[in-house]
Amino acid sequence: MRCTIPEISWHNRDPVLSIDIQTQTDEPFYRLASGGTDSHVLIWHVTPNEDGTTSIEFASDLVRHQKAVNAVRFSPCGSFLASGDDESAIIIWKKRLESDAPELGGPSESEVVSKESWLVMKILRGHLEDVYDLCWSPDSTSLISGSVDNTAIVWDVAKGTRSILGDHKGFVQGVAWDPKNDCLATLSSDRKLRVFQSSSKKLLARVGKAPLPVPKDHELNGKKINLFHDDTIQTFFRRLTFSPDGELLIVPSGVIEPQETSKKITSTTLVFSRKLLSRPVCYLPSLDQYSVCVKCCPVLFELRNIDPSTKPESMFLLPYRVIFAVATASAVVLYDTQQPMPFGYVSNLHYTRLTDLAWSPKGDLLMVSSTDGYCSIITFAPGELGIPYESNEQTKTSNENSETAQAEVACSQESNEDLASTQSNLANIDLTKDDDFEGIKRLDDEVSEEAPAVTKESGNDDETSVKLKENVNTNSHQEVAQSEDLNSNHCDSPDPKCNGNLPDAVKNCGATPSSNVPNVEDVITPGNSGKKARRVQLITLSSPKSKKKLQC
Repeated sequence: MRCTIPEISWHNRDPVLSIDIQTQTDEPFYRLASGGTDSHVLIWHVTPNEDGTTSIEFASDLVRHQKAVNAVRFSPCGSFLASGDDESAIIIWKKRLESDAPELGGPSESEVVSKESWLVMKILRGHLEDVYDLCWSPDSTSLISGSVDNTAIVWDVAKGTRSILGDHKGFVQGVAWDPKNDCLATLSSDRKLRVFQSSSKKLLARVGKAPLPVPKDHELNGKKINLFHDDTIQTFFRRLTFSPDGELLIVPSGVIEPQETSKKITSTTLVFSRKLLSRPVCYLPSLDQYSVCVKCCPVLFELRNIDPSTKPESMFLLPYRVIFAVATASAVVLYDTQQPMPFGYVSNLHYTRLTDLAWSPKGDLLMVSSTDGYCSIITFAPGELGIPYESNEQTKTSNENSETAQAEVACSQESNEDLASTQSNLANIDLTKDDDFEGIKRLDDEVSEEAPAVTKESGNDDETSVKLKENVNTNSHQEVAQSEDLNSNHCDSPDPKCNGNLPDAVKNCGATPSSNVPNVEDVITPGNSGKKARRVQLITLSSPKSKKKLQC
């Protein structure tokens, strides 16, 4: 293991708030994206050398944000980049291809010296405050974002529609999407971990307190304690993550608070199992500092076996090792799932707080960002982390990802109208049934029956959405979602051909809405033939802008 800090002014020495490395690429280098308080998103080419050093080359400067960029994330297919800022805007970028039309007015000054050119595909607007974290769905068609406005939003990137997860009572500082596409996880400053079902957006778990695994004679035996730090810790982010196989959820900013206030608290990183999220299965102490970010290595490794004559032991019942890095305020701790003790510790990297972590697709490089304006690089020699684990299931998954990447690349070459229709077809995947969440539903912190309902909204601000807004309760969480579809020429007007400006309630009705609605009093329901039907308010939805017929 080797650690270097390149003398590069990443964002004019302003704090670097987020970094991410593209997962799907055929180039001989790793494509890195970084976001900082200078409101720029920068693209870099990172090339590991045989002698353990790393070459970094500037590739492009993305300059559409107006305020600090808090999160940058590449899509799993590798075709798109999402970035969120302090202006509550989320921008979806796509690398310009040779087949794309040239930009009006010619290239900008930054593009003249850039090796790459990136286009704005869409701007998602729906949050009211700063966007702190982002995470893509495994099929690259949806995105979840966390914000200071106490909400998390699940976006359909192609259509621009959104579903608001409004159960939070504090800043949503971390979001994660299950690799199996079954559930979503959020971590908020209200000291709660929440898990939602990805398909229905139903709240499955709200975890804030749990008993510690202590001896019977211990003072904390049988008592529930807070699992997470409150909002007094000095960090903007609490970036949690799922393991690559989806079996574990690793959450930072954990804490063990003693009953006596005179005793010192212990900061931890918590590990949850997907089968039982009501309490952690493992506490990983982070010494004197709280943890702010966790990232798993995308490569699974074989179990270490000191004695070949015996079966290797592991802390978890997994046939492989999952390696993950935990970033505290000033150090990086490396763990694996075979032992409770860390196998690596890197400290004194930066002068100020750490903000984000990023693994390379091959697992040979780990990058760390900091508010001091620099990024450090931790490299691993071949075989240093272990032997990569191969199985039939892993090979099958890699083939599926390859097919998805090819479909996304072909999709990105088409117009915005074709992009919406093609990506909606990619969402046809098999979701796990509720049986997989038997352990999740048996909670210590029971989910209230009156939890706020998730609201689905359309992505276009037209007369249809305005009429709908006038007829709903003003206290509900529904708002008119705004999104901007931009073509390759950065045109700000939406595509009039797009049929995504109707609410989902209309699209799923099974027939075209009609104003000829029968009288409610004439309708006789089964079992109530002698009763007078209740009069309800009916809303007729229409779209004067769209001439196409609704397809259900």
